[in-house]
Amino acid sequence: MRELRLGRKIIGTLIKNSAYNPQRIILDFFALVARCGILLFLYKCVYNWKGSNINNTSYQVIAWSIFLYFIVSIMRPRDITDAIAQDVKTGSIEMILNKPIHYLSYRFYTTIGTGLYSFFILAPLGFLAMALTLGIPSTMTTHAFVLTCTIVGFLCIALSLIVHALLGVLAFWMEDITPVYWIVDKFVMVLGGSYLPVAFFPPVMYQMAIWSPFGAMQFITHTVYDSWAAKAWNMIGIQLFWTLLFGLTLLIVFRKAKERISVNGG
Repeated sequence: MRELRLGRKIIGTLIKNSAYNPQRIILDFFALVARCGILLFLYKCVYNWKGSNINNTSYQVIAWSIFLYFIVSIMRPRDITDAIAQDVKTGSIEMILNKPIHYLSYRFYTTIGTGLYSFFILAPLGFLAMALTLGIPSTMTTHAFVLTCTIVGFLCIALSLIVHALLGVLAFWMEDITPVYWIVDKFVMVLGGSYLPVAFFPPVMYQMAIWSPFGAMQFITHTVYDSWAAKAWNMIGIQLFWTLLFGLTLLIVFRKAKERISVNGG
């Protein structure tokens, strides 16, 4: 309970700081427009060239799938990797370990708190812009969609935080974790459906997106398709499996990492 109270205070403080310092939300806004906007325009040109239906999927559904990927990415769970790596390199992790909160929990809360303000502002604005310009697919108007999309979105953030925290902890053994981070990041981008929508995946690639943790970190992109209603709970189960597995792995690896920390900061 004490950790939860401290976590709420950390998140609340960071949200207030973000409100007083709008630089981050401005950067997130332009990044969303530049990345998501350009992709939507590109696929609009593709649909104008190929027709209104590609692989039995309309442009409206494809656009919402891409939008959901980028709107979840606004939370920036990937930032936890660099934060942990910097704590290890500078030795500041030793001071944080003495705080009345578990180090990993502290880093989870700070990462969430830093991204929440942009998410709370840009997600509703983006949703409104998409609804006014493209309309809302029928698959997104059911009660089941609201429930499963909320659960999947939460698990996407949780799994992403855990996996990227695990990458950060590798800094105890690796001088430069950037290559590993890049590999994982590219797998998530490709299998998550950022630039190539899930509906366009070939069969082998689609199965990789379903069963791998990299695809599970972005299952939110699957929620707008017609097949989601039949697959939702199975895919939520896959997310839970990877979240528990990597969560346990993170705790074990972090425990080993703490053993490497000596009293003099070596």
